[in-house]
Amino acid sequence: FGYKFHLAVDTASELPVALDVTPANVFDGEMAAPLLEHVVTTHGWKIDFVMMDAGYDQVKNYETVHQYGAQAIIAMNKRGEKEPPEGIASDGTPRCTMGYDIVYWGADGDRLKFRCPHAVGKVDCPLGIATCSESNYGMVVKKRITEDIRRYCTPHRGTQNWKLLYNERTAVERCNARLKTNLTANDVHVRGIRKVKTYMFLNAIVLLASSLAVNHIERHKKTA
Repeated sequence: FGYKFHLAVDTASELPVALDVTPANVFDGEMAAPLLEHVVTTHGWKIDFVMMDAGYDQVKNYETVHQYGAQAIIAMNKRGEKEPPEGIASDGTPRCTMGYDIVYWGADGDRLKFRCPHAVGKVDCPLGIATCSESNYGMVVKKRITEDIRRYCTPHRGTQNWKLLYNERTAVERCNARLKTNLTANDVHVRGIRKVKTYMFLNAIVLLASSLAVNHIERHKKTA
């Protein structure tokens, strides 16, 4: 019963850039593509990263983000997760023949580079380097993001840079809270999806207008 509103938020300003209202039974993951399409086609923005929680962990959402030349930063939904391919950890990290996770060593475009964990001092492998590579640099594994667009991304899952980007996702929670707490998005007294959608857009307009007014006042104070 009821309705659900879906937001796309700019993480720098924490303001909504796209909004839609659906019946409450529509799954969140189904709305990622239309919201992203609206942001790109309406605003004409060049997007670098799109952060979403595990509710959006669907291959089609990764593909949509990739289509717009951006990188999806999405938490993996472990519920119902199938075993990853042999020699690959669930987060996409390759494993050597000894079962150690190979260490992420940066990216070159859409190719991720991983190095022997023994060579970089992460583990003390009883076989050393020589078994896997003739070079002192150690074994190197490269993976293209397109090999498994869900598991591979740049920055690589679990790295500090990935975590920093994912943490920016909380901007949508703060925006949502402002609409519900400071405005009236949580107190809808109209019926019918068209009326509810109009009501929600009015809340978003007030939030945007308030932000513009505050920024104008702050700029005026600095120049006064």
